[in-house]
Amino acid sequence: MSWIRLYLTVEGETEFKFARDTLVPHLAKFEVEMRPRMVLTNRKLGKRGGAPGFQRLKRDTTRLMKEDANREARFSTMMDLYALPADYPGWKEAEKKSKPADRALELEKALARELADSRFIPFLQLHEFEAFLFCDLKQIQSRIQGSDKAIALLQKEVANFSCPEDINEGETTAPSKRLMHHLPRYENLKVRVGAPAAGAIGIHVLREKCPHFGQWLTRLEKLRQGV
Repeated sequence: MSWIRLYLTVEGETEFKFARDTLVPHLAKFEVEMRPRMVLTNRKLGKRGGAPGFQRLKRDTTRLMKEDANREARFSTMMDLYALPADYPGWKEAEKKSKPADRALELEKALARELADSRFIPFLQLHEFEAFLFCDLKQIQSRIQGSDKAIALLQKEVANFSCPEDINEGETTAPSKRLMHHLPRYENLKVRVGAPAAGAIGIHVLREKCPHFGQWLTRLEKLRQGV
C-alpha cells in the first residue's frame, strides 16, 4: 500500500527549512512523505512566503486538493497564530477563549469547516516558530557568537512561562520580538540559525515542551494507520 503523501503549506523560509530538514525525515519513519511548500503570495513578482490572507490560502489549497484527489493525499498548514490575518474564519469565537491553545484550536476547526475536506489537517503554531527555540535557548547561544548575555536575559525574562507555547503574542513580547530585542542579529540569521537550532533541540523535546505542536505531530504520525 502507498505511503501517505502530505502537502504542508508553511508561512516562510524558516518553517520550510525546518520542515524539510527535520519533519520530513521524522515522518518518513511512519511512511508519511511530507512535501513542504510556500504559498505564492505575489503571482506577478513570483513571491512566496509570509502569512497569506485566508482567501488566498483557500484558493491555493483547494487547487492543490483538486490536483491530487487521491485518497492517500493529505494537506496541512504550519502558520503562526501571531499576526494571523484578520480575515481568517473563527476569530469571533476564538477571541472568547482565554487560553491561546483554545484560540488556536477554534481557528483550526473553522479552517477545517471552510475547506470542507476530511484530508485537510490545519495547524497554527503557538504563537510562532520561535517558540521552539525557547525549548533550549542554548542552541541559539551556540550558533551566534557573543550571545551569552542576551540569552541569559531571555532565559530570565521567560522563566515564569509554563511552556514556550504560552509566550504571548504582543507586538513586543512575541517569541521573535523578544529574541530580536535582546539579540538583534537574529533577524538576519533567522533562516540560517533558527531552523537548524530547532532541529538540534530535537523532536522529542519540542513535542514535550510544545504540546499543541505535539498533538499535531502525533496526528501526522498516525496518518498511515487511517488509510
